Amino acid sequence: MRAPPLSPALPLLALVLAWSVFATECAARSPLPAAQPVVIGPDATTSAPQEKLAVHGRTFIPLHSTLLGQGGVTRLNFSGALSIHNASATNVLAIEKVEYRNGAGQLIESYLNNPVYLKPYASLQVLIAQDDVRGGTGASFTVDWSTVEGADEPLIEAIMTAFTGPHSYAILSPGRRVSRPQ
Repeated sequence: MRAPPLSPALPLLALVLAWSVFATECAARSPLPAAQPVVIGPDATTSAPQEKLAVHGRTFIPLHSTLLGQGGVTRLNFSGALSIHNASATNVLAIEKVEYRNGAGQLIESYLNNPVYLKPYASLQVLIAQDDVRGGTGASFTVDWSTVEGADEPLIEAIMTAFTGPHSYAILSPGRRVSRPQ
């Protein structure tokens, strides 16, 4: 019994698939330009509100920049994105301070020189590169924020991703409101 002839499109399809895999691998391995650590959309901010910002909060967010595995034998470094969302449909959210700390609680970096006022439902992100291992195991963020009385609290979480060979990993770490020093 004779096999049916191959369609002329199959070799072309195989070539396109091979090129796609090659291009994807090259893109994944080529370094990207250094990203700005704080990312805010052009229409996400506004000026300070006229109303008094009477509610002041602090949110603590773990950001696992390095995880140890196999009893401490292997380590995996993660890139991280701290994501701060104004969960209010009508009120402005002031982000006053964003601090990144290592596992010993020591300040690594403070990201804002002045408050940022997020419009309703707007957000901002703070990025940590995968090769930035200053936080080590136990890294974290604290975010100081303010809003008007009766407004929804912000939604703040960290998303961590790691790509190593053919494997990828992702972790979501929710923030938790903690007491804010006066």
